[in-house]
Amino acid sequence: MNNFELNLSVLKNRFPHVWNQLKLISEAEADNPNAYVEPYEQDIPWLEAVKQSVEDTECIFVYGFGQGLGVADLIELYSNRLLMVYEPDIDQFYRTISQYDLTALLNHPHLYYLAVGKEQLHSLFYMASLHMHTDLAFVALRHYLESEMDVLRETKEKFKEYNHTYESNQKTHELFQQDWVRNSMYQMAGMLHATPVERLKNLFPGMTAVIVASGPSLQKDIDWIERLKPHAFIVAAGSSIQALVKRGIKPHMAVTLDGGAINDKVFEDPRTLEAPLLYSSTSYYGITDRKQSGLIRAVMSNDTITQYFMNLRSNEVAITPTPTVVGTAIQGAIWMGATKIVLMGQDLSFPGDKFYSDGVNHIETSLNEDLVQTANIEIPNVHGGINKTNINFMFMKDALEKLFSLLTDIEIINTTRNGASLAGTTWKPIEEVYASVEAQPFDAGVLMDLVSWGSGKSTEEERAFTKSKLQETIIDFSNVEKEIQALLKLMNPLREWSRTKPAKCLNTIVEIEERWAAIVNRDWFTQIYESVSPRELASFDQKQPLIVLEKSLTKKADLLYESLGMLLKDIKSKFPFLHEIFQESIKRIDEAEAREEIV
Repeated sequence: MNNFELNLSVLKNRFPHVWNQLKLISEAEADNPNAYVEPYEQDIPWLEAVKQSVEDTECIFVYGFGQGLGVADLIELYSNRLLMVYEPDIDQFYRTISQYDLTALLNHPHLYYLAVGKEQLHSLFYMASLHMHTDLAFVALRHYLESEMDVLRETKEKFKEYNHTYESNQKTHELFQQDWVRNSMYQMAGMLHATPVERLKNLFPGMTAVIVASGPSLQKDIDWIERLKPHAFIVAAGSSIQALVKRGIKPHMAVTLDGGAINDKVFEDPRTLEAPLLYSSTSYYGITDRKQSGLIRAVMSNDTITQYFMNLRSNEVAITPTPTVVGTAIQGAIWMGATKIVLMGQDLSFPGDKFYSDGVNHIETSLNEDLVQTANIEIPNVHGGINKTNINFMFMKDALEKLFSLLTDIEIINTTRNGASLAGTTWKPIEEVYASVEAQPFDAGVLMDLVSWGSGKSTEEERAFTKSKLQETIIDFSNVEKEIQALLKLMNPLREWSRTKPAKCLNTIVEIEERWAAIVNRDWFTQIYESVSPRELASFDQKQPLIVLEKSLTKKADLLYESLGMLLKDIKSKFPFLHEIFQESIKRIDEAEAREEIV
């Protein structure tokens, strides 16, 4: 094998995303003005400057790979740190792995993550956010320090913004995690009887779907919806259903995603539940409790709990979660056959200092006003002007634009009159869209026939499987509680033995790892605890590589005792909650079966 093939083999195993990226180019451009060569001699002044940035941080973000010399020096100097390395220039990296055998460096455990090219920068941001404990050292190779200081500052600021959003989402998940898990468990009984969205594939081939959101711009165009109904599939996303029923408009389908109890207010008016309802497996169960027919279930691709207990394979799940219900509505419509998506009321900003369209009133006006007043981000609107927005809307905007970039065969038109400009869409006034569809007929009646109560129900065998799996898991909860108690007892003397009985400490660490593996390798464990304790598991994941790399036995024992001990106590504390919701889930399945017998 030549150097390129040797290096590529390592990349395929350790960093397959880089390997895939390199497959897209045949060879590096010969004349690249940005190419650079690192000096073979150790750059002492640079390493001294790096020390001030690194200090005691556990993760180091390295901007630039070069020929790997600077990265190798950092690994040698900081033997207990994790390096996240980003090389923005793909051609530069291609030349490097073609010329040098870097297999030892690419295989080194301290090189924890590698990203190459601008498309992979966010993946590195994610890994850095996941593994940094409190702070991150930002280091750049000398070439980039001397030639691209502005780019470095911009990248650092982008990471700060990304990390802020990541932490905000993690805190939100932590705040609502029990609600979402409860929703998944309580929705399961109804999902065994509802029509899976997967069974509606290509129901309306080639249709135009109008996805209605609840932004203030909807107010200007809401009257067009009735005119569009005979020609397009009208989908009310989330709280927009309130605005529609206030005007006496019944959409062809409504969609709900949010898991908080506040979402129950959105569907408080009985008219909001008249249309078929596409609901996610983690949406608030109180809404679907009140609607006994016309239900379309969407098990989310990240809802491992529902997938596990309903024995669903990944290729049986059609919908990927997004931070906004509009993303769910778009995917549902495309799955049913839409080739053109029309967005209405998708402002993602506060035009005219308004939060919602008229009629949307599930949140107190004062709270919305506070959000508008504190909005401190400015973004371009569809007319080239500027709208105020906030970080949450920016996160939704980024997610939707990423979704749009994947829908290469779908025409996406944004008719939102004064909303934010959205990459991947074409802005057109609703009058123009109506003119383009008024000659095509659309009849949504077949949808209601397909989604009546029980029409999409699981088989008796499938329902028995789910119920049996729930019952088996409840029994195993008690076993794991005992195993955790024994493991905590085993860990108690660990730190003392690391100082007084090193051999016994090492043997105990091996036993701890074996007992922990017996717990975590249960089929249900990851499915449940990645939802119930995501931050606690993430915190342990942050520490685990450092525990493995730590050479000092006393520090290794301290890290293991603190990080695993904390996680075990958290796992144990969640069992009363899990017992409660599992028992209620089984009860709901029994009640649904009894109701079916009566019907």
